[in-house]
Amino acid sequence: MRRVVAVLMALYTVCSYPWAHASSSGPADALRLGNESARHKQIAEAIHHYDAALAQAGPASVIGIAAALNLVAIGPEAKRAAQLQTLSAQVDALPPSEANAALQLNLGHQAAQLKPPALRLALHHIEQAHRIGGPRLQLEADDAMAALYEDRGRYRESLAMTREAIARAQRMDGALAADIAISLEWRSARLHQRLGNNDAALATYERAVEQLRANRDDMPIEYDNGRSSYSETIAPLHLGYADLLLARAGQEPALLRRVLDAVEQVRQAELQDYLGDRCVVETIQGGKAAPPPAGVAILYPIIFPDRIELLLETQAGIVRRTTRIDSATLAGASNKLAYALRNGMNDYLVPAQQIYDWLLRPFDAELAQASVLVVVPDGALRLLPFSALHDGQRYAIEHYAVSTVTGMTMTNGALSRTRGADALVVGVANPGPVVGKLSQAMSNAIVQPAAGGLAQSRALRALRTGATGAQLEQLRTSLQLPGVKQEVDALAAVLPGKHLLDAQFTVDRFLQETDASDYRIIHIASHGVFGGSAESSFIMAYDDLLTMNGLQRILKADKFTRAPLELLSLSACETAEGNERAPLGISGAAIRARAKSVLGTLWPLEDNAAQGAMRVFYTGLSKGGLSKAEALRQAQLVLLRDPASAHPFFWASFLLIGNWQ
Repeated sequence: MRRVVAVLMALYTVCSYPWAHASSSGPADALRLGNESARHKQIAEAIHHYDAALAQAGPASVIGIAAALNLVAIGPEAKRAAQLQTLSAQVDALPPSEANAALQLNLGHQAAQLKPPALRLALHHIEQAHRIGGPRLQLEADDAMAALYEDRGRYRESLAMTREAIARAQRMDGALAADIAISLEWRSARLHQRLGNNDAALATYERAVEQLRANRDDMPIEYDNGRSSYSETIAPLHLGYADLLLARAGQEPALLRRVLDAVEQVRQAELQDYLGDRCVVETIQGGKAAPPPAGVAILYPIIFPDRIELLLETQAGIVRRTTRIDSATLAGASNKLAYALRNGMNDYLVPAQQIYDWLLRPFDAELAQASVLVVVPDGALRLLPFSALHDGQRYAIEHYAVSTVTGMTMTNGALSRTRGADALVVGVANPGPVVGKLSQAMSNAIVQPAAGGLAQSRALRALRTGATGAQLEQLRTSLQLPGVKQEVDALAAVLPGKHLLDAQFTVDRFLQETDASDYRIIHIASHGVFGGSAESSFIMAYDDLLTMNGLQRILKADKFTRAPLELLSLSACETAEGNERAPLGISGAAIRARAKSVLGTLWPLEDNAAQGAMRVFYTGLSKGGLSKAEALRQAQLVLLRDPASAHPFFWASFLLIGNWQ
């Protein structure tokens, strides 16, 4: 995949200087190593390499000044203004060149980002970069100058500069100017909107969005400054566009459809950002979501700082409602409810009813006709089981089956083939050599020392320095899951196929089984944690860790491309508490495993509840001909109607993501 170096809206601080990459040793190499360390936030290593580059090249050289500028960027904020003033004269003393122009622009960016900004210094060096730079650097300087005026509230002047820069970009080679052109069109849209030119703002937003979509595959997941292209560009641009559309839409179906398309683009980009891979997230039906079938309602809560926009799509069309609750209030209530449910507390009904009133009650009439509610959650709402929202009389799960999708364009909506399907059921009740491969962070994520007593705490601490055999045995004991054996045995009576427990469930055996047989369901009952990124997410086999990349390598056969898994079930895994991105890991597991649906849990399940629910779920799925969503609903209702498991702690943890049919 091609990569473009994006410098959007004066975002970068540490400059990579392409002209400094040619040398494989000496000061240029030290500068390159410093840039790599800084990008990965290894600040001590970056300082070491920059100091080496400065010492070897000398303070008056191009590479020496580049190293000094990058040291300023990662150094103490209190010293930056004085340091930039000193370096200003050194940069101006260099002869005109493309390298000098890059240094000028770096210094101008840093001066603009000071608090308060050093405006005169910033203007001088951005103008110098424009005067002596080539076409690309001139365009970056135009973008930086327009951003400076926008930040100062001088909107008309910024708009005039932006228009001139757009005209310049249109005369340049498309690949050379694509990323800056997106920034310029986006700024133009914002400025038109602030100046009250909403027709021009909408037209310009549309151009910016189209350019972004055309070039998104070429955008890095992270810019050179280490910031996420999703959070810095893709999400705010699309949400700004959606906000403007909503201001004009009312109930106009065509505009509401464009809002949903924009939200789908954001959801795709966020999952790509989570997985760290632009190519792995595929869209279905050319990126356009198909209309929902009869009886299915799809809810898009779109969170803006001052309100929640709610779009509900059914076979009859799209309906819009607005709830005047700010994003901080919504996040607070969501976190309160998630914490109460995860910890089995009894004060969950107030936030459960409050959030129901905000998100679902506005559609009582429409949802009365639905048998399935599919939610496309945003932000802190991902931490919530919508099945546990309460209308004052009953839980949502008592009204309809509830499912979740990361985005409809990423959901394979084909009818399922689960009745009588072969399943591979694997589990780890007594972990083996995998225990020695857990890091301290991984172990703490699975089992908290406070809950496991002194022996467990000592075993976890021992991982920092290298555990002895006895300490590893203590940890192995603390990670046992006695209920997994009963779960695997119970499912053997329900699901045809192969069942592997403990030492039978090694990574190699898992690979052999999936490669040799046509399983439509894979059920994994073992410790696993989904954190804030793919790198912090894993599942335990008996002998080793299954990462998301590992899942993709194992399930990479062409047969899974032609006939995707119907269901990947992760019954003993959980999401990291309080991390609103963690549920994306369950979606990511489905993507990596090429599964149409994934069944995960938001918090650890109680053994008896897990076994009973899984037995009812798979009986309905494999023998009863029920959809996945309805089979899960029936399993949850069995637990809900038993006084011993009526609290949502026992039944609301389940999260069905993807194809609900």
